Parts: sequence; C-alpha cells; structure tokens
Amino acid sequence: MKKIILLVSLFILAAVSGCTAEHEHDDEHSVEIEGKDIKFLTVQEVADLWEIDPETLLTRIITEFKLNGQYTVDSVLEDLRDEYAFSPALIKDMAEEIKQQGVENE
Repeated sequence: MKKIILLVSLFILAAVSGCTAEHEHDDEHSVEIEGKDIKFLTVQEVADLWEIDPETLLTRIITEFKLNGQYTVDSVLEDLRDEYAFSPALIKDMAEEIKQQGVENE
C-alpha cells in the first residue's frame, strides 16, 4: 500500500512539475503576440511593443538574416520575409533579447 501511495505521489509531482514548466515557457516573452500577427507589423511597431530602439532591431534583423534589401523601421516584417523566410517567432526572441540587454545596461 505504501508503494502505491508513493507511486501516485510521484505521478502527481511529475504532473505538477510539468504544468509549471509549461507555464514558465508561456511567459518567456514580455509581450504576448502571435507570430501570424507580428509578421504584419512594421519594425517600428514591434519595437514599440517591446519598448526598444527600432534601429537596433532593424540592424539585428538585417545582420541575422543577411538581408540585402533597403529596409527602414517602417518596413513591414512580411516584406523582409520575402527576401528570407524567417520565422516571426525569431523576431520576438530578438526583441526580447534587445529589451533584456537594455535592462541589464541600466
């Protein structure tokens, strides 16, 4: 009987730990927006959401994906994706990293 109780307790603990880890992953970004929505925003609008410098974000995108087009902060991400089909989730990650770097430098 003690073995059954211990086994059930372990299953419950594992289930609770799994839910906690999943919840933490959901809070990974300080801004919640779907990738399908972010790709229709301009670089400026993304920067505004994360409260970061748009030129820094634009430079990072161009460098990361080795883009050759003439883009500005008013360029829509979907237009940049025409040159290189990056995942919009990567832009969220970049914006979050830039924001965290800014917080660390304050």
